[in-house]
Amino acid sequence: MSLPPVTIRRERIAEFDYLRGMAIAMIVLGHSIFLAQPVFPALLENVLRGGTGLFVFISGFFFHHVFYPRFDYTQFIAKKASALLIPFLIISAFALLIRMFGWWQDGLNWQENLLNAWYTLRNGYILYPHWYIPFIFLTFLCSPLHLLYIRAHLSVQIIVFAAFSLIALLIHRPQSNSNFLQSLIYFTPYYLLGILFSQYEPQLRRWHWPLLVVSMLVIATTAIVQTYIWKHIGNYHKAAFVYEGWDLQFIQVLFGCIAMLALCRHIRPWLQQHLCWLADLSFPIFFIHPLVTIALENLVAMEAIEPFFPVSSLGTSLLVFIAVFLVQFYGSAGFAVLVRKIAKRNSRFIVG
Repeated sequence: MSLPPVTIRRERIAEFDYLRGMAIAMIVLGHSIFLAQPVFPALLENVLRGGTGLFVFISGFFFHHVFYPRFDYTQFIAKKASALLIPFLIISAFALLIRMFGWWQDGLNWQENLLNAWYTLRNGYILYPHWYIPFIFLTFLCSPLHLLYIRAHLSVQIIVFAAFSLIALLIHRPQSNSNFLQSLIYFTPYYLLGILFSQYEPQLRRWHWPLLVVSMLVIATTAIVQTYIWKHIGNYHKAAFVYEGWDLQFIQVLFGCIAMLALCRHIRPWLQQHLCWLADLSFPIFFIHPLVTIALENLVAMEAIEPFFPVSSLGTSLLVFIAVFLVQFYGSAGFAVLVRKIAKRNSRFIVG
């Protein structure tokens, strides 16, 4: 017997504010490991990678919870273009200028510099984490299909979700994340799961503890198998139609979405306000932190600085990792607050 779709309630759900704050922290944590290698714990790295799926899950939830009741495709796409594409283009242009200046300092002539710029532009993004913007905008363009999914019978929804999950397990994420169609297919299960959690939220809330326990067990199992049996570190990337096994990271992150949402229902009051603040800054942090990454890479490459970052033991690796995270995360948040104070309402066109 299927569960009837519930009447959509438009009040704010506090757990998703906390989850947005945790999601951006997970993404930056995954991007803070680069200076802590080569002795960074493999199991911890596998647990921290894949935070993008959490962002997609949240987007799917809000598509149903916020936009679906009075959905207008033209207005929806226009709003998303304004919120995502404009700051994406502005920050990308700035980042490209920085890269071209660096290539010029390395001795490349203007022809070689322009050729490097072309090789960078044809990927569809300048800063590596920003591949997410063209992909998620492509997801939003598919909204009419998501409307059909919402209106389908629960049994059909489950079959479609299972089919896309099976495909994702085999297709993996694209190489360099530059194939946006492959990313669309791979991340669709996260988006559909978010829709389902909005559509059947009261019923799923009653299953809170079983969902949390099962999800934590699946996360632990897949992380251990991936690390110590399959010996694979991080996300799975490959060409779409080349078979390279099953993507355990997909399973781990999918159940991680469920577990983290459940844990958000137990957030202590002293942390709630901070997570809401981070949630409000989540996209500015996402847009800005790759620029901080470039600055850190250039800084620690200097011979005068390298002796202060001796990553030769587990302890120093973890200390460097924590330091890089704090600089990237709160440095980006501080810069975003500064831009908002200076540009005020126009800041959304700069940092999202």
